[in-house]
Amino acid sequence: MKIIESNLSFGSMSRRSRTRRIILHHAEASSCTVQDVHRWHKNNGWAGIGYHFFVRKDGSVYRGRPEGTVGAHASGSNSDSIGICFEGTYMTETMPATQKAAGKELVAYLKNKYGIGIVQRHCDVCATSCPGTNFPFSDIAGASGSVSVTTTPSEGDGDKTILKEDGWWGPKLTTRLQQIFGTTVDGVVSNQFLCYRDKNPGLDGGWKWISNPSGYSPLIKAIQKKVGAKQDGHIGPATIKAIQKWLGCVQDGCFSGPSPCIKKLQEWCNRQ
Repeated sequence: MKIIESNLSFGSMSRRSRTRRIILHHAEASSCTVQDVHRWHKNNGWAGIGYHFFVRKDGSVYRGRPEGTVGAHASGSNSDSIGICFEGTYMTETMPATQKAAGKELVAYLKNKYGIGIVQRHCDVCATSCPGTNFPFSDIAGASGSVSVTTTPSEGDGDKTILKEDGWWGPKLTTRLQQIFGTTVDGVVSNQFLCYRDKNPGLDGGWKWISNPSGYSPLIKAIQKKVGAKQDGHIGPATIKAIQKWLGCVQDGCFSGPSPCIKKLQEWCNRQ
């Protein structure tokens, strides 16, 4: 199965602490794209598309909201679920075989990845007709087996730039990390201690260095949580060592310019 990276930009989102179920939806639109749904949901005042995956009628599967974040697709049930939306309006339409096959593969893949045993319809958890009476729920929800997955870059209709893997941490890398970790997307790492600037020449542009910052960076705090470092929102030797350990780099507590470890971080971002 191939997952196409939609490369969408999001507002602030929270990380999901557990994943125990999948919830299935239809778009209630006969023809639409993941970008259409992203725009609709942003117009609702949301961070972006509320579903984690979007399956089109031709069987193509697109990544929506970052997989590790809390969705916005089933009120009261978002904190522990992955949302999948299918293009179409399945109160009246019949799902094409290619779309159903893709949905089955995606559900089987996510079941294996997270050890999920629960698959539900939107109408099972909310007062709605979604995903429609014609939606082939039993076939898709019952899917099982091992599925090999590859990812491909956007087909040109997304809004994420694939990073140049050059070992410099500048605004483009910051922007992509903010998208992945669900913090405000502005390309800036705010409120960092000035004493660490000269020790880390690989941190190149977009870093706000302050002698005595009164705040912190939500992005650095989210990264610290990911790598198991103290969550104070400030870059420093301990945080850098934790990032280096996570990425399998030499743990020297500093980012050279260019930095082999920043290059690995860029590679990681390009795979997300």
